Amino acid sequence: MSAPPARARGPLGAPDHTSPPLALELPPELLEHLAERAATIVAERLEPAAEPWIGVEQAAEHLACPRSRIYALASAGRVPLERDGSRLLFRRSRLDEWVRAGGATRP
Repeated sequence: MSAPPARARGPLGAPDHTSPPLALELPPELLEHLAERAATIVAERLEPAAEPWIGVEQAAEHLACPRSRIYALASAGRVPLERDGSRLLFRRSRLDEWVRAGGATRP
């Protein structure tokens, strides 16, 4: 019985992986589907996660003020917020923009 043929070795005795490149022909419809799916995956991964909503307690902590001040600003329509029924919802980034624009000053 003879020994199997020796594999080609590259520098320093490592296996030589210079095989010819693999070619695969795909139907245009499949190629288009794969490209669309890849684009969707990339877009999802690059899209920043949605900023979570915070309630009155967290908004008061973020602005370092009492909850009563948040309620007063909300009832006067002077602070950026969204309402979910009777709940007041805020985004930290919008509160920060509001403060930078001078929104926290008293009239």
